[in-house]
Amino acid sequence: MKVKSCLLILFLLSIVFFSSCNSETGREPKALNPDLKKFKLVSEIKSNPDSPFYIDFNDYPSQRESLPIGIFDSGTGGLTVLNAIIRMDQFDNQTHEKGSDGIPDFISEKFIYLGDRANMPYGRYSREGKTDFLQELIIKDVQFLLSDKYFLSSLDDKPMEKKSPVKAVVIACNTATAYGYELIQQVIREWDLDLKSIGIIDAGAKEAVQSYDSNKDGIIGVFATEGTCDSEGYVRALRKYCSGGDHQMMVVQQPCFGLAGAVDGDPAYVDPDQTKIRGPEYYQGPGIGHQNYPIDPSLWKEYNFEQGNSLLLNKDVEGNISEVELNSVENYIKYYVTSLVATALKEKAGCIHSVILGCTHYALFKQEFKNHFHYLRSIDEKYKEIIPKDLTIIDPAEAEAVSLYLYLREKDLFGQNKNQESQFFLSLPNPCLKVNQINSRGEFPLEYKYGRLINQSCLYVKRIPLIPEMLSKDLAVSLKKNLPDVYELIFNLD
Repeated sequence: MKVKSCLLILFLLSIVFFSSCNSETGREPKALNPDLKKFKLVSEIKSNPDSPFYIDFNDYPSQRESLPIGIFDSGTGGLTVLNAIIRMDQFDNQTHEKGSDGIPDFISEKFIYLGDRANMPYGRYSREGKTDFLQELIIKDVQFLLSDKYFLSSLDDKPMEKKSPVKAVVIACNTATAYGYELIQQVIREWDLDLKSIGIIDAGAKEAVQSYDSNKDGIIGVFATEGTCDSEGYVRALRKYCSGGDHQMMVVQQPCFGLAGAVDGDPAYVDPDQTKIRGPEYYQGPGIGHQNYPIDPSLWKEYNFEQGNSLLLNKDVEGNISEVELNSVENYIKYYVTSLVATALKEKAGCIHSVILGCTHYALFKQEFKNHFHYLRSIDEKYKEIIPKDLTIIDPAEAEAVSLYLYLREKDLFGQNKNQESQFFLSLPNPCLKVNQINSRGEFPLEYKYGRLINQSCLYVKRIPLIPEMLSKDLAVSLKKNLPDVYELIFNLD
């Protein structure tokens, strides 16, 4: 009887401990168990030769060493994951054992990258009640990587049949991992393929917990899209890896609405050519009075926004700021870092031990995140007390690269040829599909984008090769500066 009582007490204590891991909801994270029967696309891809998504899996290569590695993301943010992969040197290329040998670990590999920019941001679908449509998009992303087809332009009627299938699928998108990892595993089994998908969330959570000091109360912050936060994928993963102790770890999630879109130059969130307030018809980001993401005038000093056309303002007759639109990636980052710190301050749960950049787009601006944390430390003692000088900012991409390497080693799938040419694709709305609604900018209007239904068998987008003109000027500059190896790989500058 005493043993049972002790076990009961331990069980109850574990519940109390783990309930501190999610300050935002106070509830157990929900498990995601997708039902494949809901998506007729799964059987259509395998069994319907008349479908634009059909793949004859009987012809899928059995010898896969020479195949490329497939990587997909909702936009260009996943290029940070590719960067981590191609720069990694943690293993000996001859023995494949742990230990640097001065040679990049994936030097003999080629890659196929897909950014589903036409349908981004993925993080908003859950808030719009369209999780099922997001999951269908994820299935289509995988279908593209496995298929041999692509379009040369969005106006072409017939696809090219010269794309290579892939030997592994890397999910570079946190939201797609949160809502699609288990789904993809099931789909691959349904298609009878000996293939693996590699997700990014577990890798980031594991690294955060490994560096966490369990002898102190503290906070792990998560910057992510709305969809990733809603899924509680990081909360579940952090709970899985955190290991008791006498002190509590709290997770503070900060949804960064619009930040991924701003990085990719989506005009609904940033428009560098604008100098005046655009209004809600054109601007979707945070603002004064915004229902979910209000800019707080009392935190104006904390925000320390960049001025000029990076910040669009209107003032009332008394000179008070009445309207605000953020118009640069840096100002979005300043807003969300300040918001997370303000939440952490209210929680009174100790220092912010580390923060996870839970969206691949954010890693391009890791230094900007760090800079604003340091700025907040400098302006007030209350911030200095909860923001350590050596705050750890975690980009999960490198840990995901290690997982990919271990999979290739397990299956003996390493390529043999150096300097192989990789391919990069972005999606564009399909103007040849009559039901498609496309605005003057060549984009899906928001109501249409988030109003579509599953099981329509529609080729809403076409995947075409990425060319320089498809990148905004700011994004191209950022890639060249922060990811020079990837930049050279994209534009074949060797």
